[in-house]
Amino acid sequence: MALQMARNSVASGRAAVFFSFELDAEGLLQRLIAMESGLIGGIHAPGLTQVRSAFEGNDGKLGGLPERLSGTAGIEAIMRIQGYADRLVVHRSTTTATDIPTMSECIKEVIGETGQPPLIIVDYLQKVKFDDARLSDEESITKITEQLKDLAIDFEAPVMAVAAADKQGLEPGQRMRARHLRGGTALAYEPDVVLIMNTKSDVVARNHLLFDVNGLDKYREWTVITVEKNRQGHDAVELEFRKRFHQGRFETEGKIVAEQLVEERLFADK
Repeated sequence: MALQMARNSVASGRAAVFFSFELDAEGLLQRLIAMESGLIGGIHAPGLTQVRSAFEGNDGKLGGLPERLSGTAGIEAIMRIQGYADRLVVHRSTTTATDIPTMSECIKEVIGETGQPPLIIVDYLQKVKFDDARLSDEESITKITEQLKDLAIDFEAPVMAVAAADKQGLEPGQRMRARHLRGGTALAYEPDVVLIMNTKSDVVARNHLLFDVNGLDKYREWTVITVEKNRQGHDAVELEFRKRFHQGRFETEGKIVAEQLVEERLFADK
């Protein structure tokens, strides 16, 4: 979802910088091609597996990447990406080198090249370097969160940071909430907006499954995004988006969740 937000931003004409602690530029490019292919050709367009095989040259086809993707939406996808590539900067970030000052310098370069403050995406917050042996993990994450907010203010740019959950939030039977974000109260207090993601099948009330034997599989196709905090608008809003993960994306049209959701995760025997 973070990459799709970056893509939507640059496709609309804005710059974006993606601090990626998880994937290198090639991995993100593969996901972008699959995503664009899906947006062009729908669910039957080339998926991430096919795109990755074309990159690796093990799909049994000859030629370069364009030839390997010929006859599919992949070629048009590449052309679309070329149209906004100069506005999307991928920074290969590491926990040993990428700290807030490093991010700040990169953002300054993007502003100098594009003439506009970019959308800043951090994937993910808990991996940003912060060396101070005197501080606990929670205190370090608090400092990083505060400094990311300072970046947003100083550059007048939106910052979206992906955050990891703590051990409790990942335990079976536990629905993810803002209190489960690893780093304590700063992650709930400092951001203007807090979005929490859960797979719908984990959180839908059991009564919706009693007379629908295929209901659990159907709900697994959707992700529920809860707006737990919104400084400028409504919170406690439950939205759902359909997964197209084989193409590295979500369907762009979401909707309000109609079903009753539960506080704890739901598990059903198969």
